[in-house]
Amino acid sequence: MRAIAIGAAVFLLIVGAAAGSGSLTSQKALKAPRPSGVAQKKAGLVEQVACASAQSCAAYGLWLYSDQGGKWKAATVPAVPHTGGPNLRSIACPAAGRCEVVGLAGAQHLLAVSEHGRQWSSTGFELPGNAAPIKPPGGPSPFASGVSCPAAGTCTAVGHYDAADHTTHALLITDHDGTWGAGTDVPLPPDASTKFPPPDSQSFAGGFLNLVSCPSAGSCTTVGTYTRKPLEAAYPWELDKTGGTWTAAHGLQLPAGAATTVDSRGGGASPFLGFSGLSCPGAGNCTAVGGYVDKHGNFQGGIFTERDGSWSNGIEAPVPANAGPNTDPMELNNPLTAVSCDAPADCAAVGFYVTAGSRTQHGLLLAERQGKWKASAISLPKGAGAPGGVFLTSVSCGSPGSCVAVGYYAGHGKTHGLIVRERGGKWQRAVNAALPKGAAPASRSHTFLNSVTCPSTRFCLVGGYYAQRAGGTQGLLLSLRLR
Repeated sequence: MRAIAIGAAVFLLIVGAAAGSGSLTSQKALKAPRPSGVAQKKAGLVEQVACASAQSCAAYGLWLYSDQGGKWKAATVPAVPHTGGPNLRSIACPAAGRCEVVGLAGAQHLLAVSEHGRQWSSTGFELPGNAAPIKPPGGPSPFASGVSCPAAGTCTAVGHYDAADHTTHALLITDHDGTWGAGTDVPLPPDASTKFPPPDSQSFAGGFLNLVSCPSAGSCTTVGTYTRKPLEAAYPWELDKTGGTWTAAHGLQLPAGAATTVDSRGGGASPFLGFSGLSCPGAGNCTAVGGYVDKHGNFQGGIFTERDGSWSNGIEAPVPANAGPNTDPMELNNPLTAVSCDAPADCAAVGFYVTAGSRTQHGLLLAERQGKWKASAISLPKGAGAPGGVFLTSVSCGSPGSCVAVGYYAGHGKTHGLIVRERGGKWQRAVNAALPKGAAPASRSHTFLNSVTCPSTRFCLVGGYYAQRAGGTQGLLLSLRLR
């Protein structure tokens, strides 16, 4: 081990050989900073990270974080007058010192937080005219769930809101030259059902968008869920922007063998469980992942692919040979959590599977090469056990065949952060996440890794949180140097 200075503080650098990492050169663990005036004992966390380059990154959690040249600074979220506390949901950083974060301000308002240099400012979004009036505890109940920015001052955000007729409406908001416009009510596919009240076991009527990816200023894709006639069941749909113009929305087809009725477990809608990841490495070339219920009542991962502007039917995600039926009598559970593509037909995805006779989650690693997907079970760090399960939360690919996935594994009341790298198209053995000085020992570990981004082939940034030896949790920023 050796020490390295970051800004004015000194933190621990764990060299790959010492950590048993093999495929990582080093991990550099940093206790996330706090805004000026915030008590040092107050709990912290990092939920999502984004980088314009290896030298310019940002993140959000309880606060906003920005990094330029290895020096991190924290700031409180600027308040929007006459709204509630912030609930941030998605971040994009298209250029150094230029980031956009979207989320909620209280329960009835949408929020955009923009970074210029290291200064953050907030603004509220105007909802469409058919939104329900703001009268807590009712109201439009808006939700901004995704943002993508191919260039500074050019962004797209998506979400949903409740209209005055009580149905759910998809929401689209665009940023031109650094100024956010009003929200737009997005027409649903022609076979959408807006019947209200929804049938028994149906959680909503209408549709929403929850993920967006824009590889260029004139090209975007966004995906979501809507209720489809005649069964009023939940199905996937998408909306494309081509040549600067949004095309008509259309529904996507679930994989062969999907259920054709609503599954009432957990009070949710089905057969589609929702999208959990979307990645578009080029215009008209995207991969989206999610989950669905098959005709036997099992939960399956679904992969949806767009090539040259045309979407194919979804396919069932592969699982390792020892996988068993994936079902839970209490809830609908999405087996896939994230996807990242460095090029069309060259992607990685993560999630979980269960073995026969067990509901314990096992880490699932998927790799696509030339359009063919292969499943691998995660290999835990040497000497590690996970009787409480393995949970993979995020994945990012810096180059073809080279990706990094993060998450955590649990057992006996402890959780440990883990990192696993794909190298040359093959997933390596996972390694434990390095932690800053003052972290709780392994016997009392409480570490979660929430997000990873790899802006280059040599560097990745991870966000999460960990337990301190003295008690309480702190935000974690973890830099990875790759061979």
